[in-house]
Amino acid sequence: MSRARADRGTGAARRTDRATGTGSRSHAGRTDGAAGAAAEGPGVGEVLPAEVLDELRETARPHAFVDAARALADAVVALSEDGDPEAAARAARAAKRAAPRAASVREALGIALYQVGDYRAARTELAAAQRISGRADLDAMLADIERALGRPERAIAIFERSNRSRMEPDTAAELLLVAASAYGDLGQPAAGVALIRRHARWPAELADHHLRLAYAEGALAEQAGDPTPARAAFARVVEADPDFHDAAERLERLAAPGAPPGAGDDA
Repeated sequence: MSRARADRGTGAARRTDRATGTGSRSHAGRTDGAAGAAAEGPGVGEVLPAEVLDELRETARPHAFVDAARALADAVVALSEDGDPEAAARAARAAKRAAPRAASVREALGIALYQVGDYRAARTELAAAQRISGRADLDAMLADIERALGRPERAIAIFERSNRSRMEPDTAAELLLVAASAYGDLGQPAAGVALIRRHARWPAELADHHLRLAYAEGALAEQAGDPTPARAAFARVVEADPDFHDAAERLERLAAPGAPPGAGDDA
């Protein structure tokens, strides 16, 4: 199974936290009535940061700000704390009815739909959020949606046109992982390995996104029938985290005498 696809959900929740500031900010000192009313709802002031509330106040339909804020907060909590994307999608749809021109609302709905597997609808919502906000960091999810829809060549095209320097490191790494895995989908795993080698950087202490990239490199190299770089990539993962996915088992299998090339799962 693709690491990119296996990690859908966790990455989406992280992006929701970053976009909407889940659990990170309060609104003490705000005196406008709309924001005060929204903060009276359970947890709204702790879930949505000031900039998101400002966006909702500017874009919500008349007299719909409080409803939009409450619904968006419910969607974010359902995604990042409850792990219930179906509930998140229902809440985000309610937020969209109240504030259809808010990028944060369209993004939350897109992430929820992505997690429940409604990829075409997710693509529509995330593309709208990207158009409204101008942010580049939704490209990773949009590229993975293209893979899920059976269009890996479009995932690679998104990678090629993206400015990864504008993204958080974990999001840039995810986009690289998705594009490399898309080459595997096309039957060109060696090209995926080459893409990772060209763009990945390996610091002394590896974060989770480095481990995911190294794992993908190993899986693609194994798929390409090239066991030596596959062993090196899996060894990098196991050295940093012996319990990461099944990297240790794959490394052991590759190290066994007479191990057939390409015996592992595809990336």
